[in-house]
Amino acid sequence: MLMPYDDPLLKEFIGYFKAEEPALRERAEAWATAIGLQKVDGLTPSPFLLETAKDHIEGKITQNQARRRIREYYVAQKETNIFNADVEEADKVSERIAAIINDGGFEFTPEYFVALHGKLFKGVLSTAGKIRAVNIRKHEWVLRGDSVTYGSADTIKQSLIRDFIDEREFDYGAVSPRKAISHFARFIAQIWQVHPFGEGNTRTTAVFAIKYLASLGYRVSNNMFKDNSWFFRNALVRANYADYMNGVKRDWSYLEDFFKNLLLGENNRMKSRYLLVGLSDEDKRKIEELTEKKEEREVVRKRLSEKSCQKTSNKIVALLKKNAKITQNEIAKTLGISRQAVQKHLSNLKLSGRLQRIGPDKGGHWEVNV
Repeated sequence: MLMPYDDPLLKEFIGYFKAEEPALRERAEAWATAIGLQKVDGLTPSPFLLETAKDHIEGKITQNQARRRIREYYVAQKETNIFNADVEEADKVSERIAAIINDGGFEFTPEYFVALHGKLFKGVLSTAGKIRAVNIRKHEWVLRGDSVTYGSADTIKQSLIRDFIDEREFDYGAVSPRKAISHFARFIAQIWQVHPFGEGNTRTTAVFAIKYLASLGYRVSNNMFKDNSWFFRNALVRANYADYMNGVKRDWSYLEDFFKNLLLGENNRMKSRYLLVGLSDEDKRKIEELTEKKEEREVVRKRLSEKSCQKTSNKIVALLKKNAKITQNEIAKTLGISRQAVQKHLSNLKLSGRLQRIGPDKGGHWEVNV
């Protein structure tokens, strides 16, 4: 299972995940989950969003200020020739997911589920919070171009009501953890299969699952959604697809593995390539061998990178011990690295407690904590 900072987009969040302050870690995890979930639709947030997220995580701005900053940024962006609607969607929806994960509100009703879609996609999708009126098909690579049979547009409301009523009758406290996970996975798969909306179903379902788990008393990190959102979507596909003529049955095991990792701390492999329909045991064995070799190389590369990063941080600390008022530009020039790299190291050193900034950015100085 990937660690929280293995995503290249989120490497700047390393220090936040290790911070001593619980509230800071919670804000960081919420933002990381929100950003990671954009992958299910092939979206990537902007550098501007990442900087805004970091300011909120560090307590420099409130969630409302973050939202206003993003809104004003895109008002200006739409006047330029570099505006990108997909990036706008990724940025705005990321902020909203982070806010919803951190707030305490939740209601286990179909109405909340539909309203959640509206909150996430208002002003981004014209159909935000609206149940689709037409039937749909989506060609999935994991199904070799075939589609799940989604809920009929004529009976979406009735299907959701039925699923929620049935779920209310289940007592999670009366069964073993594994049986509880198996049941939960099937419920999440069912409401996703209904696919109430034209777009945004997986992100809405993921956020609903996070909120529902919290309401049931599960206190877990949501890194699984962040690191494995694409696997999560493909697992939902396989849980709702059958082709009996070709020997393919609905398979909930992948989705169950996802939630076992999340809730039980297991380490089941989260690789979408294993979910491709029609794979033989020999195909899976070959994939396993190639994957192991790749992961071994990645472990070596990561260790070397971490050692190099630690050496650089130690060099910066040594420079600050000699001159507490040395500037970032002077550090960058001395060590032969960029000013941005210096900023990242200083931020991580502050979060780890090794450094403390005394006074303002201009005129202040650094204090090294031994």
